[in-house]
Amino acid sequence: MDKTELIRLIETKNPTVDKILGWVRALPGATGNRNPSLSKPGDVHMHPIFLHPYVLLEWQGDYWICALLTSEETCKEILEPCRSRFFENSYFTNVLLTYREPQGGFLNVYENRPHLRSVHRKLKEIFK
Repeated sequence: MDKTELIRLIETKNPTVDKILGWVRALPGATGNRNPSLSKPGDVHMHPIFLHPYVLLEWQGDYWICALLTSEETCKEILEPCRSRFFENSYFTNVLLTYREPQGGFLNVYENRPHLRSVHRKLKEIFK
C-alpha cells in the first residue's frame, strides 16, 4: 500500500481509527530505502500488486515460500493474528505465494521466530 492507496481507502470505506492505524502501519516507513543484501526467513516485503505485506518463510532451492498478511480483520482467509511488535494489527492468511527473488519494497522483519515457525507448520498442514 502506498500513500495514494491509503487516501483512497479512507475516502471510500469510512473506516474506524483502529482500521486506519492498521493501514498506516502497513505503509513503508521513512527507512523504506533499507534493503538487506541477503534475504532471510522473516523478512517482510510489500507485494507490488496485492499491496499487502508478505513474509518470507522458507527458501526452497529456487524460490521463496511466502505468507501473505492482511490488516482486514474480516478477511475470510485469516489463519491467525500476527504476534509481532511491528505488525500488531495484522493477520497471517492461508494464502501462500512463491518468489524467486523478493519483489516490492522491504518493510521490516517479523522478529517473532517461534511464531513464524508455528505459522509455517500450520500452512504446510493446510497445503499437504
